[in-house]
Amino acid sequence: MQGFLIIVGILLGLLGVVESGRCISEDEIDKLIERKMVTVMKKYDRKIALFEKKIHSQEKKILSQEKKIRILEEEYLSLDVKEERKNYVRFHTAPNHGINTTLLGNPVEKTIYGHGAQKRIVPALDASDVVAFCAFMSTTEVSPSRHHILVFDDVKTNIGSAFNRISGMFTAPIDGTFVFTWTIFSDTLSYIISQIVVNTEAFTSMLTDSEQVGVYHSSTGLIIVNLNRGDSVYIRTHPSELSHGNIYSGSIYGRPSFNGWKL
Repeated sequence: MQGFLIIVGILLGLLGVVESGRCISEDEIDKLIERKMVTVMKKYDRKIALFEKKIHSQEKKILSQEKKIRILEEEYLSLDVKEERKNYVRFHTAPNHGINTTLLGNPVEKTIYGHGAQKRIVPALDASDVVAFCAFMSTTEVSPSRHHILVFDDVKTNIGSAFNRISGMFTAPIDGTFVFTWTIFSDTLSYIISQIVVNTEAFTSMLTDSEQVGVYHSSTGLIIVNLNRGDSVYIRTHPSELSHGNIYSGSIYGRPSFNGWKL
């Protein structure tokens, strides 16, 4: 009992409330301890707010760096894009034979089979207007964190060289209307919340959910969007809602993909 009173006395002394000749009740002790806890919590709340401010500042710096990277990629594309766009498709029908062949060069005349005198002009397709890509995720993404950009490193098609397999970003080489699709596979007992982002704004989100079952699930999203030259489009996990489990990629059930083309 004496030891308990000593501990209580020390506690009250720390709280700075010991008064000679007066006995403090248990309720008063509880209130004093509660006030002390509130003070401590406010102190840590201020520290947390400071850390959140620092994190926000770092995110702004990251976005700034990403913008600089896109500018450098655009400068690189401007140097290399002419070589990539040399080959483009022209179709015509050979006179009196009805055989389709692929030509390069200027607009050609298309002769209707069996009627050599009837001709119409096939307008030339500007090679710079042809933009399309198709890319897959080569390996399973294990436990992706929030705000994680997904990288589709196995590029099958990249007409116009606008898709970057390292960063996972598409950068529009010209103004226009584009279509984008993406497919995500959730591993067994997993759920993945993905977003397609235009520049820094999420266009829409998609849930791929196999958390309650021991099988793989897949989801596919599609958007149509107007882009200006230099705008970027990419896939990421949700910035605030945490996904659970893995993004599956395999030769048996399928691989996540990211595709786009200009209309």
